[in-house]
Amino acid sequence: MTRPHHKPHEHLSDLYKSDSEKTDYLNQLFNVSSHQYDRILKYGFFGTGGAYRRRTIENAGLRPDMRVLDVACGTGGVLWEAARTVPPDQLTGVDPSHGMLEASRAKLPGVTFLEGSAEAIPVPDNSHDLLVMGYALRHVRTFEEAFEEFYRVLKPGGKVLILELSRPKSRVGCLFLKLYLKYYIPFLALLLCRNRDAPKMMRYFWDSIEVCVDRETILRCLETAGFQQCRNDAELRIFSAFSGVKPADGKPLP
Repeated sequence: MTRPHHKPHEHLSDLYKSDSEKTDYLNQLFNVSSHQYDRILKYGFFGTGGAYRRRTIENAGLRPDMRVLDVACGTGGVLWEAARTVPPDQLTGVDPSHGMLEASRAKLPGVTFLEGSAEAIPVPDNSHDLLVMGYALRHVRTFEEAFEEFYRVLKPGGKVLILELSRPKSRVGCLFLKLYLKYYIPFLALLLCRNRDAPKMMRYFWDSIEVCVDRETILRCLETAGFQQCRNDAELRIFSAFSGVKPADGKPLP
């Protein structure tokens, strides 16, 4: 019996027509805007991102003896916070964008960075204690492909932590977030970067959030992939932290 495959959202047909076009489109956006990415986030979110990342990974049980893997690591925001607790040689970042990887390497010497995607993570089975993905779940092909890879690379008892922006359920909250992410942040990106690709990248964030599946679907897909103790912790009804634990027996999926 073939398992159903759940996409984060349907194709945004005005931007790309297929999975391969989506990958190429996103890589181009992130490659050309990588050197300005941190600056946009700093001013767009008032410098609060680091504190939130640090708090969530600490709440996930981060310890100095852990091997930590950041999938879709971008410019290394999660790894920067993890490096306050974990030695650099126990940290690994994976991203498909060479521009993002260059920015990460410049910021975090001693950390291992590898080119790869959520669907094909270039690390061994059962090799990491904590896997984090920050604000990139909407970019994967299907949840099944990504979550099965997450399960594969985590050690038995290891934890997955996925940070994401979720669409508010209230009409007023949704309208506010849309105005902020679709119009204000891209306008700020244009002012800061003088580069039309930067606002295009930031506008894509809202476009994909607006049509993303609900939180319940994401949790069900985590459970189907084999994770236990799956939960979603939300702040301000917008910032979602999805988590799950690989069973201690570490049995491979059937």
